[in-house]
Amino acid sequence: MPRKGYRSLVIPESLYKQIKQHVDTSEGRYVSISEVVREAVWNFLSNNTTRV
Repeated sequence: MPRKGYRSLVIPESLYKQIKQHVDTSEGRYVSISEVVREAVWNFLSNNTTRV
């Protein structure tokens, strides 16, 4: 069961494999797939959110 405040996400297997390969070759920069996805989403939102 997910921890409180966390949600699951379904992504295509091919994308999962690409992210996993990135984690495996990141030389310690990333330790998990979740970390890569979290950073990517934060970057996306900070670059694409309409500011009021």
